[in-house]
Amino acid sequence: MGGDGSTGRINWRPWLLLLLVAGLVIGLGSGGLWLWQRLPAIQLSEVDTLEQVEVRGTFNAVSEEQLKEILLPYLQAGFFSADIRAMRSAIMANPWITSVSISRHWPKGVVVEVTEAQPLAVWGKAHLLVASGALLPRPAHMRLGALPELAGDEELVGQIMSQYQALAGLLTTRDMEVKRLSFDDLGGWHLELVSGIELKLGHDALLERVNRFLFLSRGLLAPHLHKIAGVDTRYGNAVAVQWKNEEK
Repeated sequence: MGGDGSTGRINWRPWLLLLLVAGLVIGLGSGGLWLWQRLPAIQLSEVDTLEQVEVRGTFNAVSEEQLKEILLPYLQAGFFSADIRAMRSAIMANPWITSVSISRHWPKGVVVEVTEAQPLAVWGKAHLLVASGALLPRPAHMRLGALPELAGDEELVGQIMSQYQALAGLLTTRDMEVKRLSFDDLGGWHLELVSGIELKLGHDALLERVNRFLFLSRGLLAPHLHKIAGVDTRYGNAVAVQWKNEEK
């Protein structure tokens, strides 16, 4: 049984070509997937990072620029690698920020929403008292409006704040609102109203003494309020009135 010696041999060339094409397709697919995953981070790192941050909130104590500067080092990691938790911690390190929410927003980077502490009163020249009872550093650029002023020993800030809130709920009519409330061990409570009238209130029964003044301000003293400089309520059932034309 003779014949051609090539009979029965397998031709491997088509198979090798097929394997080569398959490998090339798989390699291109893997490379494309890697490039698709990396491209957003590469693109994000190649642009000005500050333009990739959208900051939302009402700004008074802090500014958008301050927050963007805090976030800038973290954005350099790129869109997918940016550490959101670390970014949030960095912003919360500012004592004026009470809450922050950060989310990725393709293709613009991140969206940051912040809430500031609300100032309740001025405390000296360097601090503001906020609703939580904390004394925070007073930003030089901050608009204060018509905030009242509180003063006293910082160890008593909670007590002074509590008394102010009680008085604010009591003194609600025009010109009778609190302008300044202070406390010292020697003179006790001292209250200045928006009208300019100053009340000496002593150490205790604060609300009772203010109510006594309010009662007189609606009756006996009502026609003369514009002439009054101060009222001393540190007496049993009476008050001492100091008129504006009197020498102090």
